Amino acid sequence: MEIINKDLIKEENREKLKERYTNGMPYKHLVIDNFLNEEEARKIFDALKEEKFEYKESDLFSLNQTDDLMHTKNNTLKKFYEFFSSKEFEEWVEKISGIKLKIGKIDMAGSLYKNGDYLLCHDDKLEGRKIAYVYYLSRDFKKEDGGTFVLFDSENGMPWIAREKHIPIWNSLLIFEVGDKSFHEVEEVLSDKKRYAIGGWLH
Repeated sequence: MEIINKDLIKEENREKLKERYTNGMPYKHLVIDNFLNEEEARKIFDALKEEKFEYKESDLFSLNQTDDLMHTKNNTLKKFYEFFSSKEFEEWVEKISGIKLKIGKIDMAGSLYKNGDYLLCHDDKLEGRKIAYVYYLSRDFKKEDGGTFVLFDSENGMPWIAREKHIPIWNSLLIFEVGDKSFHEVEEVLSDKKRYAIGGWLH
């Protein structure tokens, strides 16, 4: 846990994060600013930019993605992967979310959205996925740049209306509970800024 912002692991602050997560609307979620210490965030960003990204496109999405970072040869990204897989980190997430996790069972990949890229509304629900996470390494994004993460209210098991939008802020972590109502999307990127992130699921 040495790379995490030390204030986040203090018990009183963790309890505040738990309250925010539990009260998240339209479903349980939390955005944590200044997640890692700044030096570590810059190292991870520099390392991620050196990874091989493959362009992927379907009716649902247009984006660039790395292979699962479990297989990365970059030591900085290996350390980040091991951090997310660690007992200490996943127990910290368990205390915030109230969800029991399988320690070390994660998926993790880097993503890069460029001008015109997007991810349409879906719920992430797949057997074994319990918590979805996105760690943002995007520089200087503003609302007008697009690439906003949108959470949807649902009705009768279908997405209904956008409830919350989160701009991808540098060194912030978004987590949410995966379930029948966890509908979300990434709005189209509307500028030449590059929307870097590392995301996946805890099981």
